[in-house]
Amino acid sequence: MYSEKENTMKNIITIISILIIPVLLYTIINKDSKENTAIASNNDMPTLMTFTSTMCLDCQKMKGIISEIKDDYNDRINFVSINATEKNKKIKELVSKNNVTLVPTMILMDKHNTEIKRIEGAISKEELIAELNGLCNE
Repeated sequence: MYSEKENTMKNIITIISILIIPVLLYTIINKDSKENTAIASNNDMPTLMTFTSTMCLDCQKMKGIISEIKDDYNDRINFVSINATEKNKKIKELVSKNNVTLVPTMILMDKHNTEIKRIEGAISKEELIAELNGLCNE
């Protein structure tokens, strides 16, 4: 069998694995929401604020669509993505303040942070492009 020293090392490795793997997974899953919890501070441009959830299929669809077209608008629109299900006080306040009851919710705001339009649920890439073009022309 194994020596006592080998058993001790196996136990240490097992315990470390049990403690580290969940922390790594949590970090990976919440990476996007932590990077985007602050609202963009560039007030010279309108903002598309998107409230999402990691468990929402429509949210993932919209995230993909926004990723595809974001580069075309980066110099004209601030993009902010917020994980509405995060257990963070500031996030909960933003969700409440913006009356978000459904995800995905996209709020289009002018450069003064005044809500121009609210879109609840998924829309097509073409519809989003039309909305962003309209927002750029406000």
